[in-house]
Amino acid sequence: MVFNNHTEVNRFYRKYARRVGFGVSVRRSSFSQEGTCLYLELMCCKGGRPRYEPKFRKRASSTTNCPAKIRVKLWGDKLLHVELANLDHNHPVSPAMARFLNSYKQLSGPAKRRMRMGGPGSMPVEEPSKMPVDKLGELEELLFGESKHHSFVERGRLKLQPGDLEALRLFFTRMQAKNANFFNVIDLDDEGCIRNVFWADARSRAMYEYYSDVITLDTSYVVSKHDMPLATFIGVNHHGQSVLMGCALLSDETAETYSWLLKSWIACMSGNLPKAIVTDYCRGIQSAVAEVIPGVRHRMCLFQIMRKAAERLSGLSEYRAINKAMHKAVYDSLTIDEFEGEWNALITCNGLQGNDWLRSLYECRASWVPVFIKDTFWAGMSVTQRNETIAPFFDGCVDLKTTLKQFLGKYEMALQSKYEKEAQADFETFHKQRPPVSKFHMEEQLSKVYTHNIFKKFQDEIEAIMYCHVSLIVVDGPVSTFNVKECIFLEDGKRTMSRVFAVTYNADEKGITCICGGFQFSGILCRHSLSMLKFQLVREIPPQYILDRWKKDFRQLHVMGRPPNDLVPNNRVDRYDYLSMRCLQLVDSAVLSDKYRLALRLVREMEKFLLNSNTHDDTQPRIKSRVPKVNKPNIVTGQNMVDAATDNGNGGPKGPEPPAVMQASQIQKGGAERGIVPAGYIGVPANVQQFVANQAAIRPSIVYMVPSGVDPHAFGNGVLMPVMYQQMFQVPQKPNGTVQDTSANGKKKRPRGQKLTGTSQLSNGTPGPSG
Repeated sequence: MVFNNHTEVNRFYRKYARRVGFGVSVRRSSFSQEGTCLYLELMCCKGGRPRYEPKFRKRASSTTNCPAKIRVKLWGDKLLHVELANLDHNHPVSPAMARFLNSYKQLSGPAKRRMRMGGPGSMPVEEPSKMPVDKLGELEELLFGESKHHSFVERGRLKLQPGDLEALRLFFTRMQAKNANFFNVIDLDDEGCIRNVFWADARSRAMYEYYSDVITLDTSYVVSKHDMPLATFIGVNHHGQSVLMGCALLSDETAETYSWLLKSWIACMSGNLPKAIVTDYCRGIQSAVAEVIPGVRHRMCLFQIMRKAAERLSGLSEYRAINKAMHKAVYDSLTIDEFEGEWNALITCNGLQGNDWLRSLYECRASWVPVFIKDTFWAGMSVTQRNETIAPFFDGCVDLKTTLKQFLGKYEMALQSKYEKEAQADFETFHKQRPPVSKFHMEEQLSKVYTHNIFKKFQDEIEAIMYCHVSLIVVDGPVSTFNVKECIFLEDGKRTMSRVFAVTYNADEKGITCICGGFQFSGILCRHSLSMLKFQLVREIPPQYILDRWKKDFRQLHVMGRPPNDLVPNNRVDRYDYLSMRCLQLVDSAVLSDKYRLALRLVREMEKFLLNSNTHDDTQPRIKSRVPKVNKPNIVTGQNMVDAATDNGNGGPKGPEPPAVMQASQIQKGGAERGIVPAGYIGVPANVQQFVANQAAIRPSIVYMVPSGVDPHAFGNGVLMPVMYQQMFQVPQKPNGTVQDTSANGKKKRPRGQKLTGTSQLSNGTPGPSG
């Protein structure tokens, strides 16, 4: 290929890179004093080697020394000729995630103005779509009419400010009109006044299918008497980020209110119960959980309890000693007997036998003390160490004086910001690689499967191995018991303390048990277990300790693990409901994978298939493979290859998708030797042998979106790259249909619809192969 200037090279290669799914960087360039480009080399953004200097060691690196690049040079004809084109990558590419690459990031107009003015919010946030005002008004009038409700401030009725009720009506109307899967319930008293409200959007209901193992009910805004008593259901995704599972407005903290809330939330989630739930310390919540979901493991938030302890005990004269003893009993106890002894010493030594609040805490100790609940998986959703904090999901959007109207105005924007952070985390996991902190093979093992955030936590455990000393205690057949002595730094970072953890290892079953319960609690092997594996010279982590929950492809694994058999209801109503649920799962998969246009095309094809009179209920849909048979290769070279790609119905191959397959060896042998170049190139042909050499073999596992009539495997060899963007270099045609000649020799080319037959002559005068 040849180009007129470096701008055309940049535009062409960047469009190609955006379609394939990688970023572009300038590797080398040279310009004359007049500004003419003499030499330009563009490469994949992952080209180059990572830097391992100490100051770069903590940064995630996106470079993989990728060899993909294109190089052009100015020749005597004053055109830039392609001298080298390597299209092979040593890393996966993703068109869906290309929008996060720096090469394609663009700021909106308001964001650019904010950047120039130096104001806050310089990073653009995609605004949610808005419905037309007239349609929204019709829906609101249809659903609510012109009735007026008044707010009450007495106990048992929801506290609303002026304008809150109208904002709530408008919010529910807009959300239901945008997505029929939006769920909301309003609890009314005998007089028809609002007591409680619950809602969950479509994405929250979809996310619950993936992250329903551990849920947190955050009622901190209700307890702290905010003007807006907001309660939220929170889950955690495979990046360790919070995911919204539902919102509620509560009038009080009674057991009846929380029972109504839990029942509404379970109905919203189609009756699917979580495996564990974390709540604030509240008698009403305890009673509601025991009544509504008695089989679910219940834990009270340790962070909230320790904060309340500081508020209730701060007035005592010996508060410092009491606080220190309480922290030691709660955080440092490794066994139940150790906790009981420390707690009794706390009560006895400080004369707290008459403290009713501490007595109530002790009665429900099995629901909040870590030593009692460390055998359950909590996905890291509750603190276990000192100085750990938990931020609310809407932190920064809600304060003491925030009204419901103000919150609903920021609700969708706040959610969109959270979704963008999750998408950004997906991009970071897919395109970047955290630098290693050790030479252990187990670190390299998990770096390939875990998400960035979770792998960072695992690296913290790897780094802590240097503070652990392992000693073998006893060997009983395949089971060995070790003592791991850890040097722990205290709060000031200067003083240290030593603690001993017992670790058992079964060599036959590769089973590991640590008394700290770190793996059972968070799903990540603790530093004590890793120290033991290092001591035993075990290079790899056993597969049962690599959870799918934290893997990069967790959602795909979850979808593939669904039961293959669908329900077949007897009546039309149940069939409608079940089909609606399955379609919503399909919508969720399409949105999560960022394949919106592909999903639309598939929906249109499925609609045609269902409305076809030749199909029936027992018809088996199939996806036909386009891989050619081995005994009948279909070689496409020269002009035939372009005809298959650019057929417009006026000539060339017939049928919706004619087969067009090109083997790599055949391209290099038949194309390079004969000097055949596909149409669509501008000017004189470049060195074809350099262009097609060193290209990878066909990879059937990679799916390419290609024009109709072009085999996707041909793109893996790199020869058909210009066909993807032939419209960029479309040459104007003469009235008789022939193509305007732009080659260096000035010869005219034959009409586009004409095929080569026998020994037809190519544009450069050389005989071509038979068609």
